[in-house]
Amino acid sequence: MNEKLPDLIEGERIFFQKVFERQSRATMEMREQWRAETILQRRRRVSSEIYDLLGGVVKYGPFKGLSLAKNNWWGGGDFGSMLLGLYEKEVLDFLFSERLGAVENFVDVGAADGYYAIGMVRSGRAKNAVCFELSEEGQRTIASNAEANSVSDRIEIFGAADRLFHEKLSPLDLAKTLILIDAEGAEFEIFDDYSLSALKRATIVIEVHNWVEGFWDKYTRFLTSASALFNVKFIAPVIRDLTQFPELNDFTDDNRYLICSEGRPNVMRFIVLTPKG
Repeated sequence: MNEKLPDLIEGERIFFQKVFERQSRATMEMREQWRAETILQRRRRVSSEIYDLLGGVVKYGPFKGLSLAKNNWWGGGDFGSMLLGLYEKEVLDFLFSERLGAVENFVDVGAADGYYAIGMVRSGRAKNAVCFELSEEGQRTIASNAEANSVSDRIEIFGAADRLFHEKLSPLDLAKTLILIDAEGAEFEIFDDYSLSALKRATIVIEVHNWVEGFWDKYTRFLTSASALFNVKFIAPVIRDLTQFPELNDFTDDNRYLICSEGRPNVMRFIVLTPKG
């Protein structure tokens, strides 16, 4: 038994080594600054630390190997969860599930920095992607990230989507097309009877933003129109398991679990529309 004691002690030294290193770097001045942080400021700080730790490259999940520029204009507080494969994990799980089947074309409305579009193409889940992004800065970021991941030739970028955005998809086989909508509430302007009918052969995933003015009337009207053409289902929330990430062992409990936060006002609703018949 005693012969194993040195190995036991060495193992414990290795376990606590990063903890001791972190503690040694935390000055009293830094600790005072951290105590005064808002939750948003802390999310961004912790997220930035994970970005530096992982070199800006997704290390876990289906987008493993995806590189993201740190100067992204959108979602700085989400870098940590993105690089750990935890961001909107329920959506990621669905995109790569057998329930969805093969995907040839991926359309991202509200593409932000291109995380989904580039990740889908780079991973081989989709052959090509079409992005719609309102912000010109966002469009430039998508282009930059696409180039960094060597998929520029398979990414097409447009400005804001409106109810006629489907016209830009006319070359695509909609039966082999997945559309992801994260339009910050504009989903109710983008989709009406006409646009839904034009896209009735596609599979559509929509993030519902319930804080827009007149939400309930808009939402019930949308559900009525959608259910006439599509099967309407929902993506259930999933648990984020942080025990699988040794990189986080030296993070405080608060900071470690704050990585799971996406800053939402409530549990989000993700709708899945699949063609009837």
